[in-house]
Amino acid sequence: MTRLPAWFGTGHERRAKLLACLAVVALAAASVGVLSAPDQPRLTIGDEKPENNTLVALQGYKHDGKAVEFSPDGDVVWEYAKPDDVFDVEALGPDRVQVSTADEVSDAECPARYRDDGFENCVRNSLRILNKSTKEVVWEYAWYDAELHEHELHDADHYTVAASDGGNATEDRWVMVDMGNDRVFAVNRQKEVVWEWNATDTYDRPAGIGPEGDWTHVNDVDRLRPGVFQISLRNFDTVAELHVANGSNPAERSVTVEPVVGPNQYAGKGDIIYEQHNPDRLADDHLLVADSEHDRVVELNRSGEVVWEFGGSATLNWPRDADRLPNGHTLVTDSYNDRVAEVNEDGDVVWAVETGRLPYEADRLPGEGSSDRPTATEGGLADGGRESIVERYLGFAVAISKYVLPAWLGRQVLWLVVALLSLVGVAIETVRWRGVGLFDRQTDELTDEQ
Repeated sequence: MTRLPAWFGTGHERRAKLLACLAVVALAAASVGVLSAPDQPRLTIGDEKPENNTLVALQGYKHDGKAVEFSPDGDVVWEYAKPDDVFDVEALGPDRVQVSTADEVSDAECPARYRDDGFENCVRNSLRILNKSTKEVVWEYAWYDAELHEHELHDADHYTVAASDGGNATEDRWVMVDMGNDRVFAVNRQKEVVWEWNATDTYDRPAGIGPEGDWTHVNDVDRLRPGVFQISLRNFDTVAELHVANGSNPAERSVTVEPVVGPNQYAGKGDIIYEQHNPDRLADDHLLVADSEHDRVVELNRSGEVVWEFGGSATLNWPRDADRLPNGHTLVTDSYNDRVAEVNEDGDVVWAVETGRLPYEADRLPGEGSSDRPTATEGGLADGGRESIVERYLGFAVAISKYVLPAWLGRQVLWLVVALLSLVGVAIETVRWRGVGLFDRQTDELTDEQ
């Protein structure tokens, strides 16, 4: 048995010195991690670089959201950084970009109804159409709500309808999810609401959840075809369709709900998907979903069966978007790993950019969202990724720390925790060591007196 040198002490003294050494090592490792951390963003995997650029919405951890465009080499070639949070960004044409944003506003600048509502500050949600070259806002639809958290505009989808004059022209429409008011609604270019659906039209609000409570957390909407819109009810673990009936005015346009997958109610953890984001409809009524709380991306067939899966907590950490590309690859926004990754048909990550700032959604230009083909079934796509309970909880701890600490420091949270616990141990063992020494001296003095 190997013995420690005599100068290392014994008992509590030895343990205190060992813990002190561990604290020094942990702090050194954290310092090296901070000093060696590369500038963000950066290309981390470039085995198969894409031909086109990638447009990414960065939500941000602390009011540092932005919309960015990455080259295949991971370089930022365009960015828009004025909003606090960015949740969705879409290319509308060669020089038009649509951005879904949320800005926190001080109470003094909020509308009267939100100044003394019991919430600190309010949020201004805004759908902005930008001239990409100049970053000028050329059209905007905005509204205020009670607070930034869980009251943001997470998604909007642009579509066109036949002009009301019966000619060949088309008219613009934008459909948006209003998370804070549990509704989905569409507006025209004149900013008139042309139809809307409120969750309370279909579902009963759960007992104990007030008007500002996070009930449905509706976070995504896509127009599938005329009169049919797909929505993601995150807190229902449900993807559903809204069927909008025709009518001469908004009041006559009734909306019915048809669930696609999930329990279709505010309940416990979903069996198939759990607090999902950004579902996309593929060919043959397949559904590609970022199954966020399961740390995976899944493709479901029309029967709701999983036909393809990628992820696990050792591979993905809270993914919130996935797009099927025409070549059979899948573009994944791996939110808490602060990266956008491309997965090939063999289930391997072949391209990845570390983005920083908590990415929410990504599109491969020039398109928006998923290509309807290939499905996993017809493309023979292989599953990929792996699971790890340790990395699940460690990854969550690191991600949460980035909301509190600077992101570059939050990545070293494990070493910082080890150092802190070691120093606490040093303090405890030192007190015990000195206590034992004091007891020994008092015993010696008592013996001498006797």
